[in-house]
Amino acid sequence: MDRLFGLLRPPAARSLPKGLTSATVDLVAGVLREAEGEVSASDVAERSGVSRVTARRYLEHLCADGRAELRMRYGSAGRPEHLYRWVA
Repeated sequence: MDRLFGLLRPPAARSLPKGLTSATVDLVAGVLREAEGEVSASDVAERSGVSRVTARRYLEHLCADGRAELRMRYGSAGRPEHLYRWVA
């Protein structure tokens, strides 16, 4: 049933994973595109007005789509920092 209704949606809406919207993809992509160099999900969240978790989900989508690139920065202790940059 979902597939049948999916055929009625515009092509752009079908290409996004469930739960993501094109408006927020455009917002996050715009922040990433305008950033000078690499930024973290927290930076993107602050600049776009979305939560850090939401920013990270959209950044991961942009990476999977080939429009952004992820680099891990390892410190002396703790978790590595995820840094994103626009590549498209």
